[in-house]
Amino acid sequence: MTFSFLFLWSACGQGSVSKSDKVVDQEALKIDRADSVTVIISKDGQTKARLRTKEFVQNDNAKPPFLDINHNLLVEFYNDSMEVESILRAKTARFYPTDNNFLVQDSVVVINKSGDTLKTQQLVWNNKLQRFFSEVPVQIIRGGSVSYGTGLEANKDLSWIRVFQQRGTVPVEKDQMPDTE
Repeated sequence: MTFSFLFLWSACGQGSVSKSDKVVDQEALKIDRADSVTVIISKDGQTKARLRTKEFVQNDNAKPPFLDINHNLLVEFYNDSMEVESILRAKTARFYPTDNNFLVQDSVVVINKSGDTLKTQQLVWNNKLQRFFSEVPVQIIRGGSVSYGTGLEANKDLSWIRVFQQRGTVPVEKDQMPDTE
């Protein structure tokens, strides 16, 4: 959003326009702030996510434009039946409206409806691919086992996760084991 202000002052008896002692900082006018925000994200009339935060700071004039979420983020991802598939929490995030991607940082936790949990310090949501990505250490808690890695790729409900440089306990069904003949 761009705001323009026009101030006119007239001096009594002199017929001239005087200058104000206060100058409006043009850069400050380019930044929008909002407190206690809830955003519903939908596609084709179907709610896909609900995002809540205490503060948005939007800068449309940055290259690329961004929206900062500075004080706790909560996102609920919904399936087509409007059931919560997963919940994402983090302390901060940056949203890039030109490509609808998020960079989520600091104490990031994603929990799906089965209780599977992803923990990391940085996570990217790629909206076009509908996937999470990370290149930093991650922790996955699933079915009582914990595994660690450096980097991952996952879908929003954590039903599919690929962890890079994985270590820890990885549960495998008996029919998924290779034959040892």
